Amino acid sequence: MAEITFSIMQLIEESTSSGDRFVFPSKNSFALFDDTVKFNDNQTHFEINIEKTEDYAFFVFNFGNPSPRDENLTDIKTGEKRENNRTITEAELNNQAFFIYHFQKNLLYLSNSHKKTAFEKMLKEKLNTDFKLKTLFKDVNEFLNTLKECSRISFSHINDLFSSDSDKKQALADLTGTDTPNEFTITAKYNKHKIENFIRNLSQEKSNNKISSLVINGIDESGFGIVYNTESFQQKIKITATKDDNGKFNADEVCSKLLNEISG
Repeated sequence: MAEITFSIMQLIEESTSSGDRFVFPSKNSFALFDDTVKFNDNQTHFEINIEKTEDYAFFVFNFGNPSPRDENLTDIKTGEKRENNRTITEAELNNQAFFIYHFQKNLLYLSNSHKKTAFEKMLKEKLNTDFKLKTLFKDVNEFLNTLKECSRISFSHINDLFSSDSDKKQALADLTGTDTPNEFTITAKYNKHKIENFIRNLSQEKSNNKISSLVINGIDESGFGIVYNTESFQQKIKITATKDDNGKFNADEVCSKLLNEISG
């Protein structure tokens, strides 16, 4: 048995209708996929098996690279060498990565974060639609240490969020001409230093059960999307699975054990 660690990320796709530019994928988002697709990225060849159900889409990446290639193969027991007959255009697909997108949870579980860019490129190439992966954080300090710019904040209030702060409530009434809404979203660009205290205050409000469903979107120093989402209770999931004689995991076992952890 060997351990596999799955990271949890948010997957969104570019919308084809009016409204929000990006939305969560649905079962129909992956309807055009065949059971097996082939894809090349940076000289790495991928063969991807895809299982689609009502609840999830499961992607099994088998991949390898033609180089580096030694001219000889070495017997690790005897030290004897023989000619390597594999050509420079052939690759052994002995590497694996697993991705499960769960439609009800709107979350992507991935076993290899280094292949997240390849996953995005594959979706774009095969479906002709832009998809974005965003890192999820539950700890506000970890999120703020990574955050460069905040772009969107959304939450729901409980028992009138602004009732204990007349200045905030009056400012909102002056701005909108109406009472406090049940759901509140701010869409604007702020750098971290200008909005850090506000984010910390919101996080404390969530801890004190004064607001719910707090989600904050931003970008990090590298320009990648990141999300602070208090509803994501786990950032990583670990499972153990069996490897065969070639050192590869049984995909069905991996899928079954991960789904048990997700639903449990």
